[in-house]
Amino acid sequence: MIKHIFCDLDGTLLMDFREINVSDIKALQMAQQNGIKVSIATGRLDYEIKMIMEKYQLSGYRISQNGAVVFDEYDNLIYENILLPEDVLAILEVLKNENVIIFYQTKDSYFVEKKLPIITEFETSQPFIKYIEKPNILQELTQYQFVNISLWIEKDYNLELKKILDKILPNHLESYVSSRYTLDITNKINSKGNAINQLGIISDVIAVIGDSQNDISMFKITSNSFVMENADELTKKYAKYTVKNVTEAVRIILENNFSFQ
Repeated sequence: MIKHIFCDLDGTLLMDFREINVSDIKALQMAQQNGIKVSIATGRLDYEIKMIMEKYQLSGYRISQNGAVVFDEYDNLIYENILLPEDVLAILEVLKNENVIIFYQTKDSYFVEKKLPIITEFETSQPFIKYIEKPNILQELTQYQFVNISLWIEKDYNLELKKILDKILPNHLESYVSSRYTLDITNKINSKGNAINQLGIISDVIAVIGDSQNDISMFKITSNSFVMENADELTKKYAKYTVKNVTEAVRIILENNFSFQ
């Protein structure tokens, strides 16, 4: 019987980086009413998850930045794994010739060296994201505890860039494709699947829902895995069920739970 759902945000619950389908939220709320703890696992920051969960009265765990940070339902920080300053410098060295926009993420904030017009425009369209401009951030690396470096990339180039990075980055770092426009770099140990494992929940009672390669680590820990039908073929390969939306995934979960009873 499923007792926990871990759901991704962008491309899964959150469309176009900002819109949440009402039926999907109602499905998750119904799951919660039926005794299933609903948690969020995303590449986004914790404060964004918290805003969404509070707005829609979801009360599970909050896994942010691809598993680098985990809060429980009582707002306790139970896991955090940061990048060292030398890790950040190694990442920047690899990226110096790439045409990407770089975001520096702490547990609480997004930082950019300069708020380009495209960043300001995107921020204005978002109900959750706020970026902090820090022109001297490269000279102040030791003042921050970064857990993730996030990249904005030309559409669909992220898969090619990941191949490049995986050959050059130090072995303890890894890149994750988180959407068609984004790539995240963090400690290899940081993944959504590893974060869920930190919670000590047996895999048989867990269901996971996602759409991108940074969700594969979740798919690997349980056979109760659901992937969106518009996901890439590599991601689909690791999930048991392919579904149109979160609503369909929750329907299958609840039907299986009722059958189990």
